[in-house]
Amino acid sequence: MSIKFYTSLHYSQFCKRAAARQYVVPGGVDVIPDGTIVNAHERGFGVFDADGRFVAASAQMRGRRHQFVPSVPENVPYFDMDVVYFGNVYPHFGHFLLEHMNRAWGVLRDEMRELPIVLVNNQNINPVPKYIYDLLDCLGIARDNIIILNETARFRNVYIPHQAFNIPFYWTDDFVKAYEYMASRTTGYSYEKIYVSRAKLAHGKTYGEEKIQQIFADNGFHIIYPETLSLREQISFMKNCRVLAGCAGTALHLGLFMRGGGTVIQIKRNRKTKDSFDVQNMINSAKGHNGIYIAASVEPVRTQHSTNMPQIIGLTKHLRKFFDENGFKYDSSLVAPDALDRDAYATAMAQFRATSSSPFVYNVKKLIIKLVACFIPGRVRRGRVRQRMKRWLTHN
Repeated sequence: MSIKFYTSLHYSQFCKRAAARQYVVPGGVDVIPDGTIVNAHERGFGVFDADGRFVAASAQMRGRRHQFVPSVPENVPYFDMDVVYFGNVYPHFGHFLLEHMNRAWGVLRDEMRELPIVLVNNQNINPVPKYIYDLLDCLGIARDNIIILNETARFRNVYIPHQAFNIPFYWTDDFVKAYEYMASRTTGYSYEKIYVSRAKLAHGKTYGEEKIQQIFADNGFHIIYPETLSLREQISFMKNCRVLAGCAGTALHLGLFMRGGGTVIQIKRNRKTKDSFDVQNMINSAKGHNGIYIAASVEPVRTQHSTNMPQIIGLTKHLRKFFDENGFKYDSSLVAPDALDRDAYATAMAQFRATSSSPFVYNVKKLIIKLVACFIPGRVRRGRVRQRMKRWLTHN
């Protein structure tokens, strides 16, 4: 695989340092006889052996952190059955796709293929998001073979496929197997070049994108809007795709369902340095995809990758260079974003200021929330504290 940057030197050096810290680790499976899967809700979750010891393989790692480790309660109900520990229910499609499907490769192995899977509902999410059942259905797991664990339970044997993807550090060779299997179960469309657009998002659209995506369309790219498609349709579009392009974000993670050795073109939509490069590069590395990164933000107010502030992209010198070097045909006199896009962006920014104060104050509040959350033990607890504090952002 190769990486090419059409960006500032500062950004490319930042990304190269991030890529140098990423690596492959060996996979594996732990089998825990008389294993207990604990759901202590806010106090954490995980698998414990017959002696009450926490099984490290059940840690839900994010970087160097994992969920809070609870204790095992008394009088736990026993079920005389073997199960596969799958992780926990999580209320965000992109995170679930990458970080909570990263044990899915295990169910393709003969010894686990027919076993029920267990998802710990430690956040008491009701109803369980439909995309979870859709993903598992694409993997061939029937609804009646899915255990949503609302309370602690003990099982005859608990199989724990090792976590195969840990942002921002490592992945295993097993990681991509589940996604490749899911793609193999779809018919597949014939498009080899696809652009995934954010233009029809209810929230978080990128202003100016439609002018840019039209250039891609004029040069042989088929435009899709993921939120208008079923999950199976999205996977079908990826099956025969060789070049995937779009703005940085969850939609480009669909490259997991492409055949290995393709190309993913990521358009940077924010001016601050950090974005989703580390995640996308891990996916590309695991799949053997080439990565192309293009700076296209023209926002007057610098934003983070994940933000409630509006963002706007345009025909920057970096994007023009990409088009020119790769034989794209376009009107060199084109002004993008145009006046309409800039007016729409200005209106969105005015609405943001009216509800969330100035961008400077908003960013200060986000920094305070991040610092406070660092001292909260347990990923679920941290998340809930962040959510409560984020309500503060909506007030001046």
